[in-house]
Amino acid sequence: MFRRLFETLAFFKTFILDIARFLVPVTLPIVLLETWVAFRAMETEAAGLIHWVPFGINFLFRPVYTAGLIWLISGLAAGEERSIKACLGVGFRCWADLLGVYLISTVVIFAGLLALVVPGLIFFARLALAEFCVVLEGMNPREALLKSNGRARGFTGEILACTVVLSFLLIGVDIISSYALARLSLQGFGAAVITSMVFMVLSATLTVLFYRFYDLSIKKQESREEGDER
Repeated sequence: MFRRLFETLAFFKTFILDIARFLVPVTLPIVLLETWVAFRAMETEAAGLIHWVPFGINFLFRPVYTAGLIWLISGLAAGEERSIKACLGVGFRCWADLLGVYLISTVVIFAGLLALVVPGLIFFARLALAEFCVVLEGMNPREALLKSNGRARGFTGEILACTVVLSFLLIGVDIISSYALARLSLQGFGAAVITSMVFMVLSATLTVLFYRFYDLSIKKQESREEGDER
């Protein structure tokens, strides 16, 4: 059940520096901006939509760095070197389609969670491969979501189980890092930025995990097609 999770952690351990070299310079300006907005809102005791601005900033930029990260991870898995510039280029090129995937999948998953919770979890697992279909196969949002639903069908339970365990591990590390910074008397804006960046890099393990299932689904499909030809 958790074999893919162990493979994910081994891959991340091997390529953590490559992943950090991409994510840190690409996401640091956004983290600085959203953290500054969040602190300004607290300092001025502002009310209203300003508290949603950091979320909006991250949501709009997320397709760029996620697509770039997917392109980087696929290159690392294939033994290819891919520059930050090349990864960013893919990110900006896929921005609109990935944003469409996020908007549609968010609505579908949220509706499923409101229904009976379980359908929402199933939708989450079934749609987890859509972003890879966009970035690596050039599909539009509708094609990517439909293809993800079909490819993830045989891995639904495993995707959910691995995601839950990995999420708890990430939350645990985030709590520990926040505690360590507090013990070192590092608080405020700087500590928030450091914590966010650490979590950003470590969260790449989720993308690696989903890439692993995406790769398995591709191989499974190719094996099925070869069997049909015979």
